Amino acid sequence: MNDGLLLKKGAESELYLIDWYGAHAISKVRIAKEYRNPSIDIPLRKRRTIHEANILSQVKFFGINTPFIYFLDINNFEIIMEYIEGNTFKDFFSPDLCINLGEIVGTLHCNNVIHGDITTSNFIISSKGDIIVIDFGLAFFSERFEDKAADIRLFKEILSSFHVDDFDISYKKFYDGYKKICGSITSKVFKTVGEIEKRGRYSRSEF
Repeated sequence: MNDGLLLKKGAESELYLIDWYGAHAISKVRIAKEYRNPSIDIPLRKRRTIHEANILSQVKFFGINTPFIYFLDINNFEIIMEYIEGNTFKDFFSPDLCINLGEIVGTLHCNNVIHGDITTSNFIISSKGDIIVIDFGLAFFSERFEDKAADIRLFKEILSSFHVDDFDISYKKFYDGYKKICGSITSKVFKTVGEIEKRGRYSRSEF
């Protein structure tokens, strides 16, 4: 049983602020699903815990800032990682920083990493001014433009919902940052974003 301070309870996991040898750390624990048979649930949670830890570590080789992993406890489905002092991008929003976000997402995509949850809450601006990417619980590897576009589509939805006054300039700066990294594939990926949106509108119009 985790004796830390519960920070967030999600559908798949819980985040706790804990003491790790005298320093603050984050404990992320994948929780059991009652509707799943334990013979399926336990191996699945183990596999997803290992997968997330691997991606958190691997993307550092691409120059992406992520929390350092201190300990991986497979039997308890737990990742203990660095606690980042700072503010989420959601709470410290700036259109100019969207260039940096575009570069980060572009770097991930050019290395075929799909984050899966590109929201302004999953970028932390540290006290040193660095941008740290968190929560790779839904991340996976893919070369498909469709998957990369889906990542960007979610970010676009977040901008239009929570940062509507700065949407146009923010999305343009994000595009510029992405293009700086990904170059010629940028137009194809963003065109696919539009195609996903059209399919969504078409589906809704049928009802």
